[in-house]
Amino acid sequence: MAVFLDLEKAFELASPAVILQALAARGVGGKLLSWGSVLSPLLFNVLVEGLLDVDFGGGVTLLSYADDMALVFTRRDCFAQANEALARLYGKCSELGLKINFAKSKCLPFGLLPPHFPLVLGGHQLSFVAVHKYLGVWFDSNLTFASHVRYLHERASTRLSAPRSLSKKSLGASYMVLRTFYTHAIRSLVDYSAICLTGLAPRVSQSLEVVQNDALRVIRHAPPWTRLVNLRLESSFPSLRGRIMLRAAATTLQLVHRRPTLPISALLLRLLSRPPDPAPRRDWARATVAMLHDMGAADSICQEPPPFQLICPARAKPRGTIPALLRHDGLRQVAALGSPGSAVYYTDGSVAADGAAGAAFIFGDTVESWRLSQGASVFQAELAAILGALRHAHHQYRCVVVHSDSLSAIMGLRSFSLKDNVFFLSAIYTFASLLVCRGASVVLHWLPGHVGIHGNELADEAARSACSLPAVTFPLGRGRAQIVKSFAATIWQLSLEEHRLVVSEGSRSAMWYAAATSYSQLQPPPGLPNFLLVRLRRLRLGFLCYKQITGVEPDSCEHCLERETEPLPHYMLRCPVTDIFRSHLGGAFVPSGDDVRDASAIVARLPMELLLRVVSRHPPPR
Repeated sequence: MAVFLDLEKAFELASPAVILQALAARGVGGKLLSWGSVLSPLLFNVLVEGLLDVDFGGGVTLLSYADDMALVFTRRDCFAQANEALARLYGKCSELGLKINFAKSKCLPFGLLPPHFPLVLGGHQLSFVAVHKYLGVWFDSNLTFASHVRYLHERASTRLSAPRSLSKKSLGASYMVLRTFYTHAIRSLVDYSAICLTGLAPRVSQSLEVVQNDALRVIRHAPPWTRLVNLRLESSFPSLRGRIMLRAAATTLQLVHRRPTLPISALLLRLLSRPPDPAPRRDWARATVAMLHDMGAADSICQEPPPFQLICPARAKPRGTIPALLRHDGLRQVAALGSPGSAVYYTDGSVAADGAAGAAFIFGDTVESWRLSQGASVFQAELAAILGALRHAHHQYRCVVVHSDSLSAIMGLRSFSLKDNVFFLSAIYTFASLLVCRGASVVLHWLPGHVGIHGNELADEAARSACSLPAVTFPLGRGRAQIVKSFAATIWQLSLEEHRLVVSEGSRSAMWYAAATSYSQLQPPPGLPNFLLVRLRRLRLGFLCYKQITGVEPDSCEHCLERETEPLPHYMLRCPVTDIFRSHLGGAFVPSGDDVRDASAIVARLPMELLLRVVSRHPPPR
């Protein structure tokens, strides 16, 4: 059960005195910021932290985003203490100068009947509701999110009126403008709440697909009967179901890597470690895990925690710190870590003025160095040095200690946020894991650089001289950025498989699109007018003409006055205005006797310049 709380005039009624006390408790002194400054939201968050510090009892949690708050009861046995928790919350709000709007505060039970006793907040009885909007998402008692899908459909349909008004064939907005509007103003509504929509029933999610289908027809100036699988491939858009899968997989990956101790992360990891359930229950966690298994993403998400110990300062040393003190602290830490039988490495990376980069490590009397590819950053060179040390480490050592003077490299390994430098970070994790599997422990230690520590100075000198050495390759690992990229490739592959299935079922327009495009994207010249783009895409999409759909006897060809039951194949194969197409191909084109196959093959083989020259004067039939 959740109690959603609405604060009345939160910013106006907040107590300035309490905020000043909270700032003083955090060590803020001197001239304090005024309440009307640009930092007012930050100061308000400082005030609300006082609510988060209240102990509501086990199984009760207060969620807060600015002035949007929800008191969540995670177990039914917590209902007995609900009124006591609400009383504590009301008392703390009064203390902080926050006023609760009782009329807008609601209770929403999830999957259970509401408690048999009333819930009272500040002397007012709270009402129970079946649905409620919190942080832009409509929650219902069974967490089906059907109400939220209806809300998304209404909002998206309303916003779609703008691109409809802009999509004129001659003087309207370009394809890129319409596409950008759709992705930022319409599809973003689904992206925001994608993590909640993984367990949608097919009939519920279909209403969202209708919105994207309408948008694609508007963007591509395609008639309503155009094959949707063709439109999606032509626009490089997966279905909204595929988009939800992609966003949810990326969000789950980020959640379990950055916050692995959260209960929801532990639940997802536990479910991911089990074999796929052929008939999962439709709760959110199991539906999300089933979706990840369908994508083949479960193994990528279930990554182990860092296989090494990281030792670095809680905060960076001030620039004015005396080098002798840094050297003393560094040597003391080196001595503490250098236990008998351990392998001790000093690593460093360097980048020369001409962009050449080198990396090296020192291990006793052993010096190994190599040159990285031109243009590598210092951060990459430092990571390469750490990687080289781990590759060199022997399995007979019980402890491997790597001293690096790059705090950024150590902190990058700590966060394991693989948005860049995926190659080095993943390889370091791989080799550290191999050492741990052999029974060794791995310690990565930050050491202050350029303060006279002998091993570090030798590594620095070797790295500088390594800039002239030949390049050395490293094994490539897969990190978070590559995993997310593979998710997108998986969704695209699913779209291709969906299209091939439609082709195998005998769809005429799907066969046309596959043959005319070979699943490659159109690359029009810049500045091409909209009406020419529409005509080019008409040849690629291959949809039927309007009178073929309605069954009305077709008119004569507007160019040669011939009556044809198949206007588009006639235009490509027999119309005199397109003789230049066939003469251009000459003997390279051999008709097969199937008009659809032959006409689409001609579209695929013609150069862009020739197509534009003809369709600009003689448009294809629609």
